[in-house]
Amino acid sequence: MTTPRIAAAAILLAVSAAAAPAAQAQTIAKPVEGDKPPADPKDISGIWFMTGGGKFPPYPWTAEYGAIAKKRAELMAAGTPYQPAGTSCLPRGLVGMVTAGAYPLEIFQTPTKVAVIKENGGVHRIYLNREHLTEDDLTPLFFGDAVAKWEGNTLVVDTIALGATDNIDGQNPHSDEMRVVERYTRTGEKTLEVEVTVEDKKAFAQPITTKAFYTARPEYEIQEYYCVNERRGANENGRPAAVAGK
Repeated sequence: MTTPRIAAAAILLAVSAAAAPAAQAQTIAKPVEGDKPPADPKDISGIWFMTGGGKFPPYPWTAEYGAIAKKRAELMAAGTPYQPAGTSCLPRGLVGMVTAGAYPLEIFQTPTKVAVIKENGGVHRIYLNREHLTEDDLTPLFFGDAVAKWEGNTLVVDTIALGATDNIDGQNPHSDEMRVVERYTRTGEKTLEVEVTVEDKKAFAQPITTKAFYTARPEYEIQEYYCVNERRGANENGRPAAVAGK
């Protein structure tokens, strides 16, 4: 049982992730002491903490999106960084959910649906009993329209309609045509591997892939998290501005 806590972003101003060059993807998981083969390799439910990986290789930009990435890097260097969705308390998006650490995931599954929940916000709903929605029914989403199937003991998730956010990692851009394929593999009782491949013909010359590695923490309980957007009530120094009439 964990101690209850509330995580809050009280004042979100011009703060975004640094635009450091993406490192080569880590592809080897750290061994977990005492791990053994999973009792049911198709059971990926539980609480999972990311323990490694998650870095993409250098982005293979197209000319158009390379220029956008360069502009955002220049803004960062000038001290006026591009503001991703998270600075307004909107969801970061699917790729960041599964390839960035710090906060754990909780996975629930039934024979027809899987829900991946990030402790600091966001729900990735995955359907195993249908195809993608038609173009007329799709709208831009943060976590997309996700459908899946089992390939052996790996859950393969195909997600489209990811146009509600325009950055892949907090700063670097993607287009509304981004498609993400995740491959969830239970590698042990205590370990989970998530391979993420991003395809975006507008932004990237070819698909990019990384792997994120997770360790089970069954004793942990997901806590409530609040993001409080007070940007309108803050001055240029990041302090609460005076309220008119008070």
